[in-house]
Amino acid sequence: MNKFLLPVLCAALMLSAAFTRLFAQSTPPVQPTQSMQEQYDKLHGNTNKKPASQPSKSKTTTKPSAVQTKPQTVQKRAPVPKATAAAEEDGLRFKIGLRGGANYSNYSVPSILSNSVPAPDPIPAYHGGLILSLGGKVFSIQPEILYSQVGSKLTTAIGQVTKSSQTTINTITVPVLLKFAFGGESFRFFVNGGGFGSYDLNVKTKDVLNGQTIKSERKFEKGDPRIEYGAVGGAGIALGLGGSGAQLLIEGRYYYGLGNDNNDLPNNNKSFVRNIQGSVGILIPLEGQ
Repeated sequence: MNKFLLPVLCAALMLSAAFTRLFAQSTPPVQPTQSMQEQYDKLHGNTNKKPASQPSKSKTTTKPSAVQTKPQTVQKRAPVPKATAAAEEDGLRFKIGLRGGANYSNYSVPSILSNSVPAPDPIPAYHGGLILSLGGKVFSIQPEILYSQVGSKLTTAIGQVTKSSQTTINTITVPVLLKFAFGGESFRFFVNGGGFGSYDLNVKTKDVLNGQTIKSERKFEKGDPRIEYGAVGGAGIALGLGGSGAQLLIEGRYYYGLGNDNNDLPNNNKSFVRNIQGSVGILIPLEGQ
């Protein structure tokens, strides 16, 4: 029986070895895990070796650079400063308004009569009319159409008789001014200067003699001299009225006559207006300008 078992055991061992070799060839080798690798490194002293996940970290470090370069390709326009925007909007604007106030006017004495005729006294009167303005916040041109009264008063004494004569001339006066202004939106100071022309409508006189008053009116006829021209200048302040751009104007001016259309008299026989004006007005910008 032992003789019979011995060959059987040998055959079984041979078959077991054959199956074991076949199974080893068909089964893939087992890869060490990260924990096994770390244990191996610790046992062999490889502490400086980078972990297997290090390449993935290098990938993540390259992503921010890509993200940083993306905004550089799409650049937004920087916002325009408020001061620059305001300067760009400060173009030519058309404004319209009204002004009115008081006159304190007089007439000059002809140079040929300066030694023999007393100087006339000024008289109070008034003016009012339309303002037009074209320009920016600093420089502008401002023509106006005004109804204005000018005149003078002359008092003479003959013996014990005193005579007072007051002359008032109603005119249409057109000043054309160059205006320079500076300051903020709520308060601006301005000066202006230019020329004017006036057209006489009629003349009213009032004579007082020995307590009696005599009034008269003279209308001009065709061919009568009735045009005067000269220089005008003044200064004032402009107060802003809210955010609409409207302005309240407070202004003083002086009109200095230089000539007229009376060709029958030489200049040394002519009288020219001298007028001080004080006025209040309003100036409003038109929309869409």
